[in-house]
Amino acid sequence: MLKDCCDLLEQKGLKVAFVESASSGYLSSQFSIYKNCGANILLGGLVCYDPELKMDILGVPKELIDQYTAESMEVTQALASSGKKLFKEADMIVACTGLLKPGGSECKEKPVGTFFISIFYQDQTYDYRYLIDHGAPEERLDILTEKIADQMSELINAKVT
Repeated sequence: MLKDCCDLLEQKGLKVAFVESASSGYLSSQFSIYKNCGANILLGGLVCYDPELKMDILGVPKELIDQYTAESMEVTQALASSGKKLFKEADMIVACTGLLKPGGSECKEKPVGTFFISIFYQDQTYDYRYLIDHGAPEERLDILTEKIADQMSELINAKVT
């Protein structure tokens, strides 16, 4: 699915940018490796793993992080919104937070393996929540990448570009 998504982005002349927390730059790297695609589709990315970076660089309000945690849909939406201001030339912004491994804000309602995705495309934000609770962190990231590529392709194919 990833290669298909990259091909679709290239065919439509669309550029993507990523604002990544839980995925730590993995999404950007995966979208950059396909021959004849990387430079044509990937505008750039920002890894903001630490909450301080979310606040200092992207302007996410501390109160939002305090209320919902750094790994939440609300913060992910704020990252996508800030990403659009940072990557003005991007047609699509993909923001990702979540709990790749233990040590974050995991709880019964938000176990390790929970990921929040916000995709800003054609002046709308689309939100997704995934639970990938099996496999090593690298396997979870591969699954997450495929799920995101699938959602991106669906959005592109559903819209007139």
